[in-house]
Amino acid sequence: MSADAKPKPPPTLTRLAPDALVETIDGPVEVVKLIGKATPVLTRFRTGALGFRMMREVREIEAAATLIELTNGDGQAVRVGLGHVFIRPDGREVRAGHLLPGDRLEPGWTYPSGYVPPDASEYDPSIRGRPWEPAVVIVAVRRLPGEKPLIGATVNETRNFFLTFGARCRAQA
Repeated sequence: MSADAKPKPPPTLTRLAPDALVETIDGPVEVVKLIGKATPVLTRFRTGALGFRMMREVREIEAAATLIELTNGDGQAVRVGLGHVFIRPDGREVRAGHLLPGDRLEPGWTYPSGYVPPDASEYDPSIRGRPWEPAVVIVAVRRLPGEKPLIGATVNETRNFFLTFGARCRAQA
């Protein structure tokens, strides 16, 4: 390798549609706007604590790929490639193409175990008075027509990050 050549980025498990929103230190940002940049993103450390680490090497990894759209229980949707890797609440990894309605993913935030939202008007009626669900629940999976580009990235130290969709993803193995 010549002195001017950049080292090849590590393999990525991230397969995001360009419009997928990533939780950055500045709030939700479309991943396509991060291409060629490094930015702090929300991540989970081995201790379980949340914090920020640098997402870098954001780049197009495929020019044309099949996408699926996942919708969560809050009605938020995200488009990802079939091979995008999410993390389940028990720490197991799952590829997006294997997700089904009812599947659960690790959330970016939750209330303490056993918390029951009060029966108050400021809470959505669907969650009032029942134990909090500490997971992102998939309610719909839809394969999208055509093919679109996929964006990949790496994350320093933790190798994981959160989407605005709420779920934790694996950046690299």
